[in-house]
Amino acid sequence: MKQIYYAIQNIIRGKDATLIKVASLSLGLFISIILFARVALELSYDTFYQDSERLYVVQTAWDNTNGKKNAPSPYNIYPTGDALARHFPEHVKSSTVLNPFIGNKLKHGSETYSSEILAADSLFFQTMGIPLIEGNALELANPGSIFLSQSFARKIFGSENVMGKTLLWGDEKEMIVRGIFADIPENATIKPTAVTSISSTNTRKDWTSGGNFMIFLRMKKEGNSDFINQRTETVLANYLPINDHYKNFGVKGIGVSITPLQGYHIGQGDVMTMIYVMSLLAFVLLFTAAFNYALVSISSLSKRAKAIGVHKCSGAETRNIFGIFFWETLFVVGFSILIAVFLIFNFHEQIEEMTDATLEGMFSAENLWAPTLAILLLFIIGVVLPGRLFSSIPVTQVFRRYTEGKKRWKYPLLFIQFGGTAFLMGFVTVIFYQYQYSMSKDLGWNRERVAFVYHYFDNLPNTMSNLRNLPYVEGTEVSQTSMLEAYQPKSIKDNNGNIKFYPRINYCNTDFCQFIGIRLKAGSYPTREGEILVNTEFVEAMGWSGNGIGEIVPDLGTITGILENYAFADSKKMQPFCLCWNNYEQGNVCLHTRLKEPFEDNLLRLNEDMKKLYPQSVNQFKSYETSLEEIHHSARIFRNSAMVACITILVITLMGIIGYTNDEVHRKSKEIAIRKVNGAEVSDILRMLCRDIIIIAVPAVLIGTWTSGYIGHLWISANFKDIIAITPLLYVGVFIVTIGFILITVIIKTWKIANENPVKSIKSE
Repeated sequence: MKQIYYAIQNIIRGKDATLIKVASLSLGLFISIILFARVALELSYDTFYQDSERLYVVQTAWDNTNGKKNAPSPYNIYPTGDALARHFPEHVKSSTVLNPFIGNKLKHGSETYSSEILAADSLFFQTMGIPLIEGNALELANPGSIFLSQSFARKIFGSENVMGKTLLWGDEKEMIVRGIFADIPENATIKPTAVTSISSTNTRKDWTSGGNFMIFLRMKKEGNSDFINQRTETVLANYLPINDHYKNFGVKGIGVSITPLQGYHIGQGDVMTMIYVMSLLAFVLLFTAAFNYALVSISSLSKRAKAIGVHKCSGAETRNIFGIFFWETLFVVGFSILIAVFLIFNFHEQIEEMTDATLEGMFSAENLWAPTLAILLLFIIGVVLPGRLFSSIPVTQVFRRYTEGKKRWKYPLLFIQFGGTAFLMGFVTVIFYQYQYSMSKDLGWNRERVAFVYHYFDNLPNTMSNLRNLPYVEGTEVSQTSMLEAYQPKSIKDNNGNIKFYPRINYCNTDFCQFIGIRLKAGSYPTREGEILVNTEFVEAMGWSGNGIGEIVPDLGTITGILENYAFADSKKMQPFCLCWNNYEQGNVCLHTRLKEPFEDNLLRLNEDMKKLYPQSVNQFKSYETSLEEIHHSARIFRNSAMVACITILVITLMGIIGYTNDEVHRKSKEIAIRKVNGAEVSDILRMLCRDIIIIAVPAVLIGTWTSGYIGHLWISANFKDIIAITPLLYVGVFIVTIGFILITVIIKTWKIANENPVKSIKSE
């Protein structure tokens, strides 16, 4: 109890230092706990399903005739799962096939609801291991059946009994609610809020269905994947002859494999890179906060050494002194945790936007291990370093000033803080520049004030005429897809019928090119059927010696113009592209409209007017800027997280410098006074106080800046298709700003003592 009493007394007496400790620890814990919880959420993917370790995902790799071997994709030919289940009955318990590409809108009365809808067969719930609350899973075999998640059903119908209720899917199909299933958490690869019968869709179910279906297998036990993967080629040879149907699409063979669903998520795209980088940010923040606590504690050593000596003279042993500091750290860390928890719950909306995850998901019971370990690690560092040093103070301290060995602890702690600060500042700068570049780069056309919508139009010319008559509309034209998309529906062949490549293709009407501001390097825009525009990459892929104008592309038309600097936001490199003429009169197309200023207000008016024209439509116009943000959504979320982490570490470092400087000023106050009496100027005093800091800061900031450049390059390479060239001057700027921040903080903190009357310090001797 005495140790607890002395710990509380120390906290009260050193209230200024305690305030710095609590503030820095609270901020460090606040952000690092969030980052660690977000990482834990990623690592816990797909554990929700019953016996999830026996759930496997089927993947297909398409081997093209042009020699390109595609990576395995989770999209397969419809009967693949059934074939594997029938051929390996001793291993496969059940299989399910689903189609996730069926829209995301459901209507009830006049209300439209956004939903994650997929179509599946009758074995979906059994295979996936998703608990049914009401209904019979076999109803999924019947067309017009739909199952809703528990929360989504409550959102639409409230407390009503939903069984047998009718919903409108899309614009026309009536769906009857046949069951309710348990809510699926966000850390799941398949997380629908509505599941309809795949028989409700116009789905071809034979071996010519194409690769648009996700397939899952439930195994009878774990570890059967290698056995099956070694035999899939032989099995599929019996079912899938590569006939003319697939040869026309350039396919000469496929490879099918199965992989455990657990672990599948983190193997996708840039997920592991994101996990590594977020973990690194969290550790940098955590260690900076922990070492800052240790630094502030050690900086008070000269003030507290005599009191510790008195404790030892009174019979206290080393373990007693260590115990005092243990309880002191426990109280400070505990109070900091309470503040961090308070901040998390009061800023939950901003946190969920920053992390693109809910608090409920990040801090679920299965993910609490990550923030708990973070707190434990911080506590251990905060206790061991200062506690060991304090408990080693000799009894003789009662009779003399204690200064031994302080700097060998302070300097490494300062080094870590300065290096971490430089790393985060550099890393955030790289992320910021790359994101801004991706959002503002020239794509070869003018997206300013342009909105678009996908819709089926019975009389397209009449609709366009009505829109052009609106006072806030500058113009409107049509294409098959948006400018950020273009499919690869057909192959380009040589004169011998061999497939050369698959270009991205779009179609547009006569005035679309001028309307959207497409620039030409040479030639003219297409104006009639059979005329096309291509980019330089298309000409190079064809192997033509000239610029391509006048050349004939089989099944597409004659080239009238060459595009200049045309690029896709989602493409890592320039791809062959072809823009073909089409005189659209009706159909499912992408309608573009350029609006007058103010753009956002007029976009709202446009959607209101479209609702009057097409009251059954669930689609709305959206801007290209919004679409670009959606493409780079994960990068924006990560940028915001990194910026918050950077601001946090700057505040923590600021507090660490203040704590260190306070101690240095206290320890050297008499020396400063004597120097001033002997003629030292203010600049001399400031130089003396800054010298030790600069010796530590320069190498630490250099290492931190270099590391930020290396890690930053890895991150943007994994997350962006088109990478900005970072000039070395950017890192020079980061180095200068970080050093400047450190020096300015020290100068401001020491300015008073440097200008103080030396008599005040000397007379206290």
